[in-house]
Amino acid sequence: MSDPRKKENLFAKLAAQQARPEPEAPALATESGNADAPPSPAPIETARPKATPRKRTDPVRGKRDNPTYCQANAYVPKSVRKAVDRELLDIDGLDYSSLVEDLLRKWLKSRGVSE
Repeated sequence: MSDPRKKENLFAKLAAQQARPEPEAPALATESGNADAPPSPAPIETARPKATPRKRTDPVRGKRDNPTYCQANAYVPKSVRKAVDRELLDIDGLDYSSLVEDLLRKWLKSRGVSE
């Protein structure tokens, strides 16, 4: 054999296999006894139809998926955001988004503006 440290060239091996002619299989006799007839092609497998995408039946779960909400960004000092996050941990059912929404509604009400 060749040097064991040398890596085998898999592409050359594959090319050599492709260049060699395949041995012919013996002719199979058909039921009618005609051995000279070409073999019938293999049955074609029918592809399964792709499943139609299911429509979303789950209820809207969050504000991100709710079409009546939009994202509004604001720059606030990190110290203020951290202090607000610490305080919100003590309040059940209130998150940052709800707090901002409540404050904006109160501000609109104080200005005499209805939604």
